[in-house]
Amino acid sequence: MTEREFLELIECELSTQRLKHRENSRLEYKANFNKADYALYAKTLAAFSNNQGGSIIFGIQDKPRKPIGMTNENFKDFDNKDFSEFLNQHFAPEIQFETSNFTYQKKDFGVIQVLESDNKPIICIKNGGKKQELIEGDIYYRYSGRTQKIKHPELKNIIDKNLEIERQKWREHIENIAKIGVKNVKMLDLLRGKIDIGNGKSIVIDKELLKNLNLIKEGKFVEKDGAPTLKLIGTIENGEIVAPNLNLDKDFFTTKELLEKLGLTISHHYFRGILAEYSIIQKETKYFQQKKNQKYYSRLCLEFLQQQKLTNDRVKELCKKHNIWRKNAK
Repeated sequence: MTEREFLELIECELSTQRLKHRENSRLEYKANFNKADYALYAKTLAAFSNNQGGSIIFGIQDKPRKPIGMTNENFKDFDNKDFSEFLNQHFAPEIQFETSNFTYQKKDFGVIQVLESDNKPIICIKNGGKKQELIEGDIYYRYSGRTQKIKHPELKNIIDKNLEIERQKWREHIENIAKIGVKNVKMLDLLRGKIDIGNGKSIVIDKELLKNLNLIKEGKFVEKDGAPTLKLIGTIENGEIVAPNLNLDKDFFTTKELLEKLGLTISHHYFRGILAEYSIIQKETKYFQQKKNQKYYSRLCLEFLQQQKLTNDRVKELCKKHNIWRKNAK
């Protein structure tokens, strides 16, 4: 969150000095941050993620709502890793968040912000909280000014959108097959090392060769010194090689790991600008894999982005270009 966005959210009426903004589907106010209330914050963030994203702002007095600043130092000692572990223990898919500290009129404020999840619904996977605020199997959703279990219309909307995305992927695959011609389509199974040639017959590739095979490079067959390759007689047109689920620990990266590999020191939220600019999601078969709705980005994706020579400032420009933050900061 930028300072300008923060100041807009704590803007006050001149006559009463009370906040102009009320709590809503994207905003919640708290007086102070306390580690003992992790479960409450996690529940709210999950609810925000299942809707359109949102922010918890600390340092706001209740009744009347005024920006008085935090009265303890807890937020300054906020441990992102510790809170992230708590979220991962209690929710799946992953909830990605960003924290910010602000000083206004010599008063300290803190913000925890999440964007709308790409992998809805976020589901509670473990009971938790002092008063059992978190219940395994529950899906939380942010309604106007309150967090509660999701209702049928909102859950149906999430399911319908997921089904439509799946249908669109199938349509694209079928269209590609139609363009190539069904008889001309062969499947290379990299997991089992087989190429299906029809009539129940297949070509088997030696496992050792398959393990070291340098086959995919930005959508082309390439050759590196010392790397075994397959030599193709003729050409493959409009074809696509689909990689299986490889070792996610060694062959793929989380968003945070990918940014580190790229030498970027910005929040992982800014990665959405990169996704939008280079259509990474549309390159699913080459650039990322999913496990339990969590995205992991491939080495091919890393190599492609390294060629773009991205900087922190450049990525922030991409977010502005694609209106990433503006539409989620309201």
